[in-house]
Amino acid sequence: MNISPLQSVVSVAALDKLLAQSLVAIIKKQLGTSTYQKVEARLKERYGLDLIDSIKDFYTLDATLREFFGAGADRLEEDFLNHLVSLQSGTKGRQWLTIENQDLARLILESYGNSEKRLILDAAFNKPNVILEILDACNIPRSSGYRIINELVEDGLLTEEGYAETSDGKKVSKYTSLFEKVKIEIGKENIVVEVMLKENILNESNVIKILRRGK
Repeated sequence: MNISPLQSVVSVAALDKLLAQSLVAIIKKQLGTSTYQKVEARLKERYGLDLIDSIKDFYTLDATLREFFGAGADRLEEDFLNHLVSLQSGTKGRQWLTIENQDLARLILESYGNSEKRLILDAAFNKPNVILEILDACNIPRSSGYRIINELVEDGLLTEEGYAETSDGKKVSKYTSLFEKVKIEIGKENIVVEVMLKENILNESNVIKILRRGK
């Protein structure tokens, strides 16, 4: 039986990777096609990045927006992010992140609504581990398990956290899920998703730093 290796993961802030695709769509809508194309062209010229990669490496996007909008870039960035997520204080100083973007809310709903994906996400949160250990803990066959984990990593719901060393001295990545708690409410017109993230994942995010800057 051939098992495909896990796809490589760009080393970026885990939450920013999760939010990147949805944020690109928001930026394009808010800026308009013409300005969006100019910003992306400048990113490619100066940094060799497209917009989605610049979100994962946020200082490049911030610097480029300041070229176009000067000090107004601060308010523009906050406006982008307010269409994506918002922060609320919870108990014991913890914060909940509300997902305002409906495409991202549906992705989270569908992932946690899938029994095998939810098993993996719960197991990986309780104990960050290598792929085979996660699949064994969930009693999920490796043939389908690698595909499911690849999807979760690609979507940004699983991220690398540390390494394990094999008997022959090789380092193998451990994976963890981002969310400590998830609350989902399905309304007639929208889906309300609130998540509590691990503190280190929340604090490493450039997106969260910008949201906190606006408060």
